[in-house]
Amino acid sequence: MASSLVVAERNSSGKKNTRKLRHEGYVPGVVYGDGKSPVLVSVGEKELVAECYSSAFLGHVIEAKIGGKLEKFLPKQVEFDPVSDRPVHIDFLRISKNSKVKVSIAIEFINEDKSPGIKKGGVVNVVVHKLECFCSPDAIPEKFTLDLTGKDIGDGFALDKLDLPEGVTPVNAERDAVIATIVAAKMTEEETTTENAEPAAETKTETPADNAKKTA
Repeated sequence: MASSLVVAERNSSGKKNTRKLRHEGYVPGVVYGDGKSPVLVSVGEKELVAECYSSAFLGHVIEAKIGGKLEKFLPKQVEFDPVSDRPVHIDFLRISKNSKVKVSIAIEFINEDKSPGIKKGGVVNVVVHKLECFCSPDAIPEKFTLDLTGKDIGDGFALDKLDLPEGVTPVNAERDAVIATIVAAKMTEEETTTENAEPAAETKTETPADNAKKTA
């Protein structure tokens, strides 16, 4: 997946310069990895905000001239201000032609209206929301899709139901073997038992005075 995010190399560092950069509407960042020295960069804040909240953002391949040479890299981490929630820094990871990168790919469920189980009031119990995969930078899927058509309560989706492109392999295939199941939306057994239980009979503890009355 390609990104429209424009990354520009910058020469200045330090708190004063990064504050000025943010004031001008840019977010400072750094490109590192692939055995090369880190390079300071910046991106437009508006452009970054428009993309960074997408579930596929960390799988976007970005191209930019770094040190006069065209390089490819992936967004690795975005740091946000805890008060304003504005992005204040971004890390990028260099990738090469032969790189294998680890990315998290979102899983989307479609055609809920065509699922008998959902129509009966069932719900999709999602076990794996995002699947971690190893893949080449040029073959990063935007998302995985699972079709709910014809699925009833009790039906499930296993990892082998995902259409994995060539060269894409799960990081934890055994752990993520079950993606989701359709389950009945019902009260828990404990709640049902509590509601249906008979009221407890009142008990009265006899005192010595009560016994005296009985024998009088």
